[in-house]
Amino acid sequence: MSFGSAIAAIVSQRNNRRKRTSQLDRYAQKTGSKLGKLSDQDKLTATELNRLGQRIKAENNKKRQRVIALTAVIMIIVTSIFWYFMF
Repeated sequence: MSFGSAIAAIVSQRNNRRKRTSQLDRYAQKTGSKLGKLSDQDKLTATELNRLGQRIKAENNKKRQRVIALTAVIMIIVTSIFWYFMF
């Protein structure tokens, strides 16, 4: 490969490079949501932000408790099956 064709390949790759957009922008385009761009009116106050954080933590705790309960039930079933066949 000569030097000229290498430069041509590099230029071709640079010209064909896609525009990179963030996932949030793509989501906003696909759904028509305005989540991609925040304006000054959309910003939360400190108290609203604190309440939102507490609500998210509570939801995460509920999800974690469900996962722990489901895991415990599955482990009990697996252990009982193992116990039945071993003894």
